[in-house]
Amino acid sequence: DAVGILVLESDPDLQWRLARMLTVQGHRVVAAGTADGARALLAEWGCDLVLVAEHLHGADGMSVAEDLRRRFPDIPVVLMTKRTGDSVRAAATRRGISATIARPFRWETFRAVLASLTPAPVR
Repeated sequence: DAVGILVLESDPDLQWRLARMLTVQGHRVVAAGTADGARALLAEWGCDLVLVAEHLHGADGMSVAEDLRRRFPDIPVVLMTKRTGDSVRAAATRRGISATIARPFRWETFRAVLASLTPAPVR
């Protein structure tokens, strides 16, 4: 019943912390530091949800999230951003991104977003 989550975060420390938090909550987690790595993992492993950092080394996270959503239309993609407000949410929605979540986030908010986008119960 665990949710399979791909974390795309180029900062190794943030990637580890997010993956650890999700694993402790009982989810299956794989992580990638690049868009190419994320595409390869999705093609091979699949998952229930993708979390994409807005700022990636050498890439725009929103563009990467849009591309992943286009390539894997059945997998929800969530953009993690430090920006808040309607404009970033509207831009993400226009680009087909399933949801945005503001960083830093509280676990309750994060869990609610995951629960709204995944078939399995989120702890």
